[in-house]
Amino acid sequence: MDEQLTGREREVAAIEKFLDADGPRALLLEGEPGIGKTALWRHGVARALERKWLVLRAEPAEAEAELPFAAVGDLVHPAAAEIDRLAPPQRHSLRVALLLD
Repeated sequence: MDEQLTGREREVAAIEKFLDADGPRALLLEGEPGIGKTALWRHGVARALERKWLVLRAEPAEAEAELPFAAVGDLVHPAAAEIDRLAPPQRHSLRVALLLD
């Protein structure tokens, strides 16, 4: 386990339980700034990728934070090949938001 997660066994176990579950679900990481939420999140993302999950995430740079739809591009990029499988109204909206049309 990552040394940043030492003492976080309960939280790591919750992440593993989340990854092992079937069906729709959500996992919320919350708390005061500086308590290690990002380290836990990165651990969860890494474990999901090890399991061959498609992970959609947005990590805009500070300069991108004010740009409309910047995060949408980050989120959709790994699944961009699937855009054309959407229904026409959703496909068009997404392609416009991503500056593809």
